Amino acid sequence: MLKVGDLMTLDPLSVEPDVAALAALDLMIDQGIRHLPVVDRRDRLRGVVSLDDLRAAFPFSASLTRPPSLSERETALGSAVGEVMTHGPLTARAETTLSEAAELLSRFHIGCLPVVDASGELIGIFTETDALRALVEREPSKRGAQSARILDLELLASELRAEHERIGKQLDRLRAVEGELSAARAEPMDRVERARLADEVAVDEPLAALAASRLSALEHALARAHRGRLGVCEDCGREIPIARLRALPGATQCVRCAAGDRHEAEAVR
Repeated sequence: MLKVGDLMTLDPLSVEPDVAALAALDLMIDQGIRHLPVVDRRDRLRGVVSLDDLRAAFPFSASLTRPPSLSERETALGSAVGEVMTHGPLTARAETTLSEAAELLSRFHIGCLPVVDASGELIGIFTETDALRALVEREPSKRGAQSARILDLELLASELRAEHERIGKQLDRLRAVEGELSAARAEPMDRVERARLADEVAVDEPLAALAASRLSALEHALARAHRGRLGVCEDCGREIPIARLRALPGATQCVRCAAGDRHEAEAVR
């Protein structure tokens, strides 16, 4: 029977609670990871900080595909990991079974389980990706050269659906605020409240067009996923890298074909 110790990442990257939250984001972007265990000076687990935690804490949209700009970084100065992390997270032991760990991830809607020894010292991390990969490997019908690619595309589609839902909610909220302001023109409204709503619109509206564009790209990608075409270059049939699809979900060309189109366009000019 598979155990967490057979599947976990040993000696994972970690941070201490007093590390700047921005530094944690930089590390996630550099390593392409979404979770960082938080440990004290004796390597005992104290918490977990996730990309979702940082997204909730920062006044800008944190992403693994785009480092924050200088102006965005300035708005997040002063935030420490210990202020935004999940304290006392659920954990696993090396001897925890795969099914037990997968049940915890599913039941509590979490993305990882730090793995600790009897003294509470961090020894590894087990993620939902580890669980899914293990389940794929257990099914002989899904073995083969394409199994990892298939799983990566399934995970990407899941990420894109979640992002689509989040952006939809953000745009719905902006429309609701705009509706309140429109109603306020016909009916008296507290001046402070009106100013607050107007300020929200002023901050969010410039991003709405970008969000709507991203939403359209996500819908296109999910439609391609439904047809089994996500990740396939429409020109040459080669695989489109997952990193490119994550940054540009609407991409239908691999980098080589896209670059070829640009060169042809430049030649025509």
